[in-house]
Amino acid sequence: MDVDDQLLLARSLGASIRAARKAAQLTLSELARRTDLSQPFLSQVENGNTTPSVINLHRIAQTLGTTAHDLLEQSNRSPVKVVRAQEARRYNLGPSAVLRFCVTGTRLMDCNEVTAEPHSAAESGTTHAGEEFVYVISGEIRLNIDGQDVALRAGDTVYYSANVLHQWFNDTDETAVFLFVSTPPSF
Repeated sequence: MDVDDQLLLARSLGASIRAARKAAQLTLSELARRTDLSQPFLSQVENGNTTPSVINLHRIAQTLGTTAHDLLEQSNRSPVKVVRAQEARRYNLGPSAVLRFCVTGTRLMDCNEVTAEPHSAAESGTTHAGEEFVYVISGEIRLNIDGQDVALRAGDTVYYSANVLHQWFNDTDETAVFLFVSTPPSF
């Protein structure tokens, strides 16, 4: 993701968070208190000067009664939603992994593609409502699901309840690409 794309994402995400906060009738200080994030940090996010980590974005979205994905995507009411590979929005999961949104707008399920560089991992374990399905396109990953390690290679899948702690890892020297499909949308 180049600098212009990152700036555009930061600005649109900040505007979405501000609109959702105002719709929820929360002050910036109240949002800070409820998310356990600092008010100056949230102000920087709303002004488009920084983007929150995935964990903090989930925390903000949950507090605002929405999902991270809905904050990142504009609603598209068309019944057919095509996302071209070169036009798909992306979100940095950290220094070594990028999330590509495979669907847009309001929907009942979420599908995101993760490209994980060698020896990278999700920032931390997470839980959320619903169920999740993972399909490995290339490379190998390890998922820790409720304390159980599951090794997956290209073509392998796993399905689990997302309300248990789960986290992905790429322990190999190769890049891994995999899909996360969840319902209801969590990102």
